[in-house]
Amino acid sequence: MANGICVFAEHYNGNIETVVAELVSAAHFIKETTAEKIMAVVVSQDCETLIGQMGRLDVDEIYAVKTESDCAFQDDALSSVIADMIREIDPSSVLVPATITGRSVFSRVAAKLGCGLTADCTELLVGTRENGSYYIKQNKPSFGENVFVTIVTKEGCYPQMMTVRPGVYTPYEAKEEKVPEVKYLDIKAPASKVKVVEKRPAASNADSILAAEIVVVGGRGTEEEESFKLLKSFADSLDAAIGGTRPLVDTGFIPFEHQIGQTGYTIRPRICVSFGVSGAIQHTEGIKDTKLMIAVNKDEEAPIFNIADYGIVGDLNEILAKYLEK
Repeated sequence: MANGICVFAEHYNGNIETVVAELVSAAHFIKETTAEKIMAVVVSQDCETLIGQMGRLDVDEIYAVKTESDCAFQDDALSSVIADMIREIDPSSVLVPATITGRSVFSRVAAKLGCGLTADCTELLVGTRENGSYYIKQNKPSFGENVFVTIVTKEGCYPQMMTVRPGVYTPYEAKEEKVPEVKYLDIKAPASKVKVVEKRPAASNADSILAAEIVVVGGRGTEEEESFKLLKSFADSLDAAIGGTRPLVDTGFIPFEHQIGQTGYTIRPRICVSFGVSGAIQHTEGIKDTKLMIAVNKDEEAPIFNIADYGIVGDLNEILAKYLEK
């Protein structure tokens, strides 16, 4: 019988990604009800270093496969190894970061295992069947972010596999370091049909917006080029990251990795200043944990003022221009 909550320990350049600690938080939430053990799977040339980094995440078991070469970006080989690992450890659920790597690798894993895969979850809840068994309610926005749906894996179909968006759970940190049980599995990575010719850092990524203390957010009111220039100058003056709603992404002013909301990222900055954001639920779900929220909008009835600590009713171009003059 499948048992256990499995977390994919995504890593890059020898470091466990921050989102892994967020998935462990979700796993501990599930464990409170199901009492299952929390497991992590690690695939790397240097498993020892990565395992050492997971000491404060309070996982019960770590399953590792040591590869002869770096499998980064070789998703065909990596997915084959992980599928074999999951077959062997037989977890009831698998939590995966909704990152480029997580999506690419685990779509292949799901196909190999013949199981479902729910993408981009923003909330995981535990349900109980009449026979006393548990299942995961996989909540996510859908249909162009207009509805919020709950997806449930068919009874008896394991593992329940889902990707979880970065930022929706607070990173887990145990009060004291715990030494998990480590098991190395005798699984060999097949030869990859992908050849990595060169690695370059991304021109932009979500790290700056997820880690920023101050985030300036632009909405539909900043779609004009002149308005966005003012917004950027304002953000630069505060040494702040720039985020936005979907319309700002559609204009090309910011990359998708800086979109905030149910179809983007969830952020927890110390200060968030929004300009021209109406305040639709699809967006505000991504900023609800902001410590100090300031909103500027010319519509005094805008829903954004319902969640803002301070609100300014006025033309954002005038307000930004006057601030920058000083």
